[in-house]
Amino acid sequence: MHLTLHTDYAFRILMALGQAPDQIKSVDDLSRQFGVSKNHLMKVARNLAAGGFVSTVRGRNGGVRLAMPASEINLKAVALHMEPDFNIAECFANQNCTFLPRCRLKGVLGQARFAFLQSLEGHNLQSII
Repeated sequence: MHLTLHTDYAFRILMALGQAPDQIKSVDDLSRQFGVSKNHLMKVARNLAAGGFVSTVRGRNGGVRLAMPASEINLKAVALHMEPDFNIAECFANQNCTFLPRCRLKGVLGQARFAFLQSLEGHNLQSII
């Protein structure tokens, strides 16, 4: 199982905001803190805002802050919102496999994906900060 950098950065942003829930953090400051591109983090922040996990504040002292208490931000919900899909093997997205429909690997990988998401579902942002 592999999360995209987009989702990794989303979790980092949420954790940083969760450690200071009353503060607004600029994407520029977060970019320096994480050592990653400001432009990339801006896209991640926009996506988190679209999902309702953070709210944005415009202006000179603007940035992002949590849109709800950390205890209400479920990690599975964040991952599902941020990831384009959870196709952990080509056969999940493409039916052109010579082993289908008799392939047992797809079922095993499907169980692993389900277990991964179930594990995330049992945690909220508060539990990891």
